[in-house]
Amino acid sequence: MAETTKHNREHKHGAGADHSHEEVNGQVSFERGDVNVYQITAFGVGLLISCIVVVFAMWAMFHFLAKREDKVNGLNTPAMLKERPTLPPEPRLQGIVKPEPPSVELAQLRADEDAILNNFGWIDPAKGTVRIPISLAVDMVAAKGLPSKPTPAGADGGFRMIPLDSNSGRTFEKISQ
Repeated sequence: MAETTKHNREHKHGAGADHSHEEVNGQVSFERGDVNVYQITAFGVGLLISCIVVVFAMWAMFHFLAKREDKVNGLNTPAMLKERPTLPPEPRLQGIVKPEPPSVELAQLRADEDAILNNFGWIDPAKGTVRIPISLAVDMVAAKGLPSKPTPAGADGGFRMIPLDSNSGRTFEKISQ
């Protein structure tokens, strides 16, 4: 594929022209035909035809297997309906008597949850456990504070972890004793 370059050693540039910088190397060559477009196009067309053949072969195979399965098992709809229970087993999540659209059921669910979150109520009257509104519970925790586990003295070498304002990381601070 590689062909040597051909230079004409005899240049006619006029009298006294110096051509000493032009050297001709007969061993130097370059690729004249990098890509065979015909072979690449033929491969692409062959690949496309192969894909189409495989798709139709799979369709024919599935069609054949479905017909064979229908012949072997057949449809036994009356027997299936006779064995089928009229109601699904417990727990049934939606009512069968009067089905409502999902938007109505969702609105009812949200109203029930809001009533639980925003009102007082008994959880277990025998034990005296009650439910309080969530806003009141947040205020109580904010006023009282959350419990924390103190580090025993000397367990960490007299240092404690504190958050840094600059990078929200942690650093050690010496505990004064």
